[in-house]
Amino acid sequence: MNKYRGSSNSVSMHPSWNGTMDNVLPEPVLPWMKSESRNSLGSRSSIDGASLHVMKRYTPDPNLKKKQRWTKHKWWLLLSNSLLFCYGLGIMLLSVLTYFKFFQRADTIIVGQRVILDLIFSTGIVCLFTSFVGYAGIMLNNRSLLTIYNLLLWPSFGMIAAIGYISYRKNKWNIEGKLSYQWHYQLDADARARVQVNLHCCGYKSFTDYHERSNKCFPRTLLHGCKFKYQTFTKDVLTITWTVAFSIIPAHLFVMFSALLCSNHINRKFGKGLPPKIYRLDYQGIQASTANSSAINIHSMSH
Repeated sequence: MNKYRGSSNSVSMHPSWNGTMDNVLPEPVLPWMKSESRNSLGSRSSIDGASLHVMKRYTPDPNLKKKQRWTKHKWWLLLSNSLLFCYGLGIMLLSVLTYFKFFQRADTIIVGQRVILDLIFSTGIVCLFTSFVGYAGIMLNNRSLLTIYNLLLWPSFGMIAAIGYISYRKNKWNIEGKLSYQWHYQLDADARARVQVNLHCCGYKSFTDYHERSNKCFPRTLLHGCKFKYQTFTKDVLTITWTVAFSIIPAHLFVMFSALLCSNHINRKFGKGLPPKIYRLDYQGIQASTANSSAINIHSMSH
């Protein structure tokens, strides 16, 4: 009883303490009320019913399984990533078929345009790997994987543009001089022999110009030099290469913009899943109100 009596004296000696704490406490956050009713909450003794939003309570059935529907952004991202997979697979298959000589003039491409062929194969591998990362992020709703997917789209874009630029530059500026220098100084005997067999020619300009002897390439051969055939075929290959490469760039830009705009909307989760600021608890107000209520309880117990 003495303990409670001492508490009562301490409370009675400070009659304005409760009033001070009421003034210090922040205004409670009531997001379901209108702003005018929230501002006049302290001056009213009761709340107007018209200022409240009526909400119907919904209790989901635990026995029913909720179907997760894909968002439109997820479908759009899947479509764009499938486009990336298609032309990435086509690029890689084209280079692989060339390496394995599945068409007649493949050996000439391997000998004469090895750098561009290697770049095409690398571009196909990077595009395919990027599409697989995109599929994983889409199916798992993993935004971290989709971030990596967005980053990998940039090297793919650079490699496709590099194929087009190298092919266009080589085709447009002094192609005759470049091929002549390649035949005389860069190709070895085995490479020249392979081009002669593949194009059915002998020597560069004629038999006496850096020829490689074979059963069809000899001093009295009826075969012409390789210059015209080699230049014509190389020009056609380079023209097709830079045309296709520059045609893929708009499609790849479409894939990049789709990935940037849709990667954060693969599901209906907003941001990091945190509630808006207006719905968060104010821990300082909770602590202050707890201290105030405990003081009131002590005051009531003393009486």
